Amino acid sequence: MSGKAYSVTSDTTGLSLGFRLRWRLAYMATYVTGSASRQGTLDPSAQLRRDRAQRLLQGYRSQETEPPAELVRLAHGR
Repeated sequence: MSGKAYSVTSDTTGLSLGFRLRWRLAYMATYVTGSASRQGTLDPSAQLRRDRAQRLLQGYRSQETEPPAELVRLAHGR
């Protein structure tokens, strides 16, 4: 990877176009409804990022490549 910070929202490893489109629409909907004011455990945008991170991990595993450390941390909810 380059010197840029890892972003679970821009990584597309192993994700279909349909999943990415549905995920982006759901993520935008949580942004509009103001999920940022909720507690961390109830934050739907954080849950969406965690779900995407878990799917990305599956994609990395299926391609037999090493996932970024930040992705592993996000997928495990840390």
